[in-house]
Amino acid sequence: MVIWDHPESHYIFVYHPKVLWGVNYIRYKGKRLTNGEVLKYWGKWVVLGEREWLDKLAQKLDKYVEEEKIASIKYTREPSKNLRIDECVMLVYCDKRERDEVWAILEEHGVKLKAWISEKETMEMWMPGGRLLERWIRTNNFSEEQAEAVREDARRTLGYVFNNPDAIYRPWAQ
Repeated sequence: MVIWDHPESHYIFVYHPKVLWGVNYIRYKGKRLTNGEVLKYWGKWVVLGEREWLDKLAQKLDKYVEEEKIASIKYTREPSKNLRIDECVMLVYCDKRERDEVWAILEEHGVKLKAWISEKETMEMWMPGGRLLERWIRTNNFSEEQAEAVREDARRTLGYVFNNPDAIYRPWAQ
């Protein structure tokens, strides 16, 4: 099993054990991706469902992560009140060039809704002024000073990816 369920985290993760040794899971055919390649190719399938169903699905998909057919998975413990989502969300990460193979695995295990989002689109939604970041700020009732600090952190963290396309991509802690 490579399912990491730490109660203090908002997410439950399914990673290959190599991640514990410091190996970056964001790869294509064994090669680490640059920021520019992540923006061009990296993304995820979005799966919505009840937590119990996602727990069972994660157990079924675990072997594909271990076999490195799926890069990684994370899913929420509960629906996001801040983002006004009524179901839990599972994100199944992969390179766009392998997404059809990953979709076939998901479909084989009962996933019906086909929803792909690129990492670039996700990052844009979490940048200052982006729909998800601004909604999250509003629903947390941050003061203007707190909101600006959050925006600056997003600008710095995500801006690095956009402004340094040739650097090797490094995921940040979640």
